Amino acid sequence: MRRWLLPLLLLLPWQAVGGELTDYLYYRDVNVPPYQKLREFFDMPDRPGRYEVTMFSDAFGPLTFRVLRVRGESEVQVTQQRSWRVENHEFQYRFHNHEGKDDLIVEVANSNPVFTARISVYVVELP
Repeated sequence: MRRWLLPLLLLLPWQAVGGELTDYLYYRDVNVPPYQKLREFFDMPDRPGRYEVTMFSDAFGPLTFRVLRVRGESEVQVTQQRSWRVENHEFQYRFHNHEGKDDLIVEVANSNPVFTARISVYVVELP
C-alpha cells in the first residue's frame, strides 16, 4: 500500500464536525478495466440525511467521477469531475438527502486504453 494512502484511509471515518467516528454505509475496492465504467446504485428510501461520497485511486488516469441523484425513474447528474493525474486521484462530494426521497448513483469511468484502475469507494453518513 502506498504511504500516502494509509493516512487518508485512517482519517476517512473521522468527520471534521465534532470528530465523531462514523460507520461506512458502503466501502469497496474495485477494478475498472480500460474504457469501462463502474456504476453503483444506493437505495436510500426514507433515509434523510447528509452523506459524503469519497473515491481514491492510484491509477494512471484519466478517470471521470460522477454523482447522480435519482428520484423515481429520473436520474439527474449533480456533479462530475475529470482527473488527468498519473496517480493520487481523489474525489469527494457531499450528497444532501434532506427529505429522504432521493437515491444515489456513483459512477467512475476509466478512459485509459491500457491499464486497469483500482478505485476505493466510500459512502459515509455525516452526523
